[in-house]
Amino acid sequence: MNKTKHFKTGEVLISEGDIPKEMFLIRKGRVRIKKKGKWVADLKTGDFLGEMGALDRHPRSATAVAIEDTTVSALEVDELEKKLQENPMIYHLVKSLIKRLRETNRKLYSEDETGS
Repeated sequence: MNKTKHFKTGEVLISEGDIPKEMFLIRKGRVRIKKKGKWVADLKTGDFLGEMGALDRHPRSATAVAIEDTTVSALEVDELEKKLQENPMIYHLVKSLIKRLRETNRKLYSEDETGS
């Protein structure tokens, strides 16, 4: 079941390295994403965050901080997986896409660190 959560400006929604428990849909506000100490994206109303970890259960790949008062809908990892497993083709498609995205991110950030 979705629940509504509120975060004040400066509050952390998720932290890089944490074990995922839920994913979020931003209902109101803005969130900044920080990866390996660098700000990499700003998210706004209508954007999802935390979905990769929620889908593949890998530790969080980034930190998300509210940059203004923010309201989100939260969906627990187990509930998301249960919903996806109701349609195995969609479940495996999403898992495959997340795997590809993680691999692309790994390559991009490895190249950044080596200066390639």
